[in-house]
Amino acid sequence: MLKEKFAMTKEQNIFLAKRNIVDSIWKSANLEGIAVTFPETQAIYDGGNVAHLRVDEIVTINNLKHAWEFILSSIDNQIDTNYLMSIHSLIRCKPYRICR
Repeated sequence: MLKEKFAMTKEQNIFLAKRNIVDSIWKSANLEGIAVTFPETQAIYDGGNVAHLRVDEIVTINNLKHAWEFILSSIDNQIDTNYLMSIHSLIRCKPYRICR
């Protein structure tokens, strides 16, 4: 019988997600049409600013960060419509609005 080589524990999945979080945010930002590099994404993730980006683009990257933090902090929650809507509202929060 073949061994399932991609089977990982919950802890291994969380570790991998945390290790690749900036990469995931960077790729998502690019899908959103934000022209940002990986190092710039890392700087924004760490609380910095990037001069050529608009405020709403930086906010979008921070929103993706907050959504990942929410997912990782609520990993045992049941996945239902309300949970998915919570993630969506974190990502789509507009600048200068408190969405938490």
